Amino acid sequence: MTVLVQVDDIAMTFDVSPSLLTRVIERQPKLFLHAVDGVSFEIEKGKTLALVGESGCGKSTVAKLMVGLYQPTRGNMTFDGMDAHATYKSATGLKLRERIQMIFQDPYASLNPRWIVEDIIGEPLKEHGIITDATELKAKVGDLLKSVGLSPLDGPKYPHQFSGGQRQRISIARALATNPEFLVCDEPTSALDVSVQAQV
Repeated sequence: MTVLVQVDDIAMTFDVSPSLLTRVIERQPKLFLHAVDGVSFEIEKGKTLALVGESGCGKSTVAKLMVGLYQPTRGNMTFDGMDAHATYKSATGLKLRERIQMIFQDPYASLNPRWIVEDIIGEPLKEHGIITDATELKAKVGDLLKSVGLSPLDGPKYPHQFSGGQRQRISIARALATNPEFLVCDEPTSALDVSVQAQV
C-alpha cells in the first residue's frame, strides 16, 4: 500500500518561561517544556493508527502538529509526498487543509459559541470554495447533520443548546464537511459519558 502520512523524528518544545522582566529581576533562566521528542511513524492509505500513552505524554501535541496548528521544533511530516509544514505556509496550504481535518477532544471548547451550527459546519465548505451557493450550502449542512444523527432543523441553533455528545457530533460533521482524505481524531469521546461514547 502507498504511504499517505510519514512523520519523521518530530519534536515540539514550548517556551514556558516567565516574562522577560520577571526573569531579569529574579535572575531566572528560560524554561522549556519538551512536549514531544523524536516521534516517527507511517500511515498507509486506508489504514488507522492509534497513538496510546498516559495523560500529558504529547498525543494531542502530535495531533496538532499533524494538522499544522503547531510548527515543529525539529523533524518533518510528509503528506502524500509533500512536506506538510512547508505546504501549510505556502499558497497551496489551504488545499492541503481541505484534505486533512481534525476532530478535537473537547466539544465545549472547539465550537464557536457565537455561531449557529449551520455556520460552524458550513464554514469549511465556504472557506475552501467547495460550495458558494447559500441554498446548496444549507442542503449540504442538513445532509451532514443527518449523517451524524442530528436533524437538519438543528442548523439555526447555537452550541449551548446541545449536550456534550451532540456538540461532538457537530464537530464530527464539521470535520467531514470537506470529505477529507486524512482525519486526525484527538480522543473525540474522552469528554463524554460512557453511553454517549458508544453512540458517537
